[in-house]
Amino acid sequence: MSAPATDQPSKEPPTWFVADCWLGTEDVVPPHKGKAGGSAAGTLTLATGVFEWRVNAARLSGPATVVGFYGPAATGSNGPLAIQLPLPSEGEPRNDGTGAGYERTGTSRLTPAQMADLMAGLWYVSVSTQAWPGGEVRGQLKRSTWGVHGG
Repeated sequence: MSAPATDQPSKEPPTWFVADCWLGTEDVVPPHKGKAGGSAAGTLTLATGVFEWRVNAARLSGPATVVGFYGPAATGSNGPLAIQLPLPSEGEPRNDGTGAGYERTGTSRLTPAQMADLMAGLWYVSVSTQAWPGGEVRGQLKRSTWGVHGG
C-alpha cells in the first residue's frame, strides 16, 4: 500500500535548482533597440555544484564575441564575468545559418558563493558582439517555473 498523497511541503531539502530566462535587448544595461533575442536555462545540482546550462541567441548583429554568466548583479546593474562560455569554432555552423547566432550547451562547477548568487537571482547571461561589446542581449536568470501553471 502506498502512502496517501498530501499537499504538505516535503521536509526533504531540494537536490537541484533550475533557472531560466529570455534574452533581449531591453535587459542590457543600458538597454537598446534591436531584433536579437534568445534564451538560457540551467540545472544546478546542489550536492555537487555542477551547473548544466544551455544558451542560445539569434538575429545578432554579427558573430558573438563574448558569451557568459555574470554576477553577482541585480536586474538593471552590471556585474563581473563569472563563467565565460566557449565561442563557435571558425567555420562551425551557427544556429541561424548566417553566422549571427549562438547555441551552446555545457557544464560548469560552481563555488558555494556562485551557487548562492545564482539561487538568489543575481546572475545574468549576456551575449556580446563587435557592434555591442557591452552586450547585445541579456537576461536575468531566475528560478524556473517550467511546468507550473500560471507561473
